[in-house]
Amino acid sequence: MDKERIRHDNSAKGVQKALDTLMLDKPELENMVNCFGPLLVAKAAFKETCSLPEELEDQSLHLNTNRFAQGEPLLTDIGLIDFHEDFKRAAQKLLPPMETAFIGIKGDIQKIAQGFADDSINPRECVQAFVGGTPLVLEKTAASTGTTPDIFNFIIGQLAKPFMEMQSASLAHLIAGQQWLHGYCPVCGSYAAIAGLIGEGGKRWLQCATCGHEWRFDRHTCPKCNDSDHTQHDYFFDKNSPAKAKERVDECHACKSYLLTTDLRERTDPVNMEVAALGMVSLDMRAQEKGYMPLASTLWNSLT
Repeated sequence: MDKERIRHDNSAKGVQKALDTLMLDKPELENMVNCFGPLLVAKAAFKETCSLPEELEDQSLHLNTNRFAQGEPLLTDIGLIDFHEDFKRAAQKLLPPMETAFIGIKGDIQKIAQGFADDSINPRECVQAFVGGTPLVLEKTAASTGTTPDIFNFIIGQLAKPFMEMQSASLAHLIAGQQWLHGYCPVCGSYAAIAGLIGEGGKRWLQCATCGHEWRFDRHTCPKCNDSDHTQHDYFFDKNSPAKAKERVDECHACKSYLLTTDLRERTDPVNMEVAALGMVSLDMRAQEKGYMPLASTLWNSLT
């Protein structure tokens, strides 16, 4: 077993097992698990049914080492794949559990689902606008479904997430062995919602909240503002939790950001980091009550 990397189980069965374990360990989170768990399982199951697009098998794809060395993430150069052919199927699989997860916008989700069902939403046009960052097209499509641009963009982003994770995993070999000293993701440029400590000394691995890529980052430096002054950093944990300091919040006083952190050095089984983050939602709440903001939004920390 490689003790220098986090061992993951991101399969649908693995996600469900992690959710079941979380329910046993923290029964007070039953409502949260029932709310968001089905969506996490559905996303994992959907990815298992997808084959990699031809674009990801193109051997001509390469890393621009100069731009990467200057801090530009991989996708800045390569770009996100056009996944419109599978987008409608993603909507069919993921929108129903989204209705459960986001009860406050259930009606909007149903309108979007109907738009896909009756083909009033053009998947190719929608995806190209999302990938190309064309807000006017997305606003027009949102208006056609009777939803607001913010809600529509949020839902489209959730539908795009499994494709971003698939692309990230398939292209990770391009940056293997490359030095990356930044707190944002070397693949897509987003920030992490959770970190894991593993190996001798507790090496810190950040997991991107958008594409799921994982990278090493200095444990004593803030990923958000790059501050390494130890007097500006602190952490807290739930003293009443069986996990104690193995589940904690790292705070940066300089930029008022926080990062969930789980100590995995004594774990012998694989972990699902999204479920691990869900299991620390009470720490999210406490951090935000103290005036700190998460490095990245998750499905649940924006509700606290």
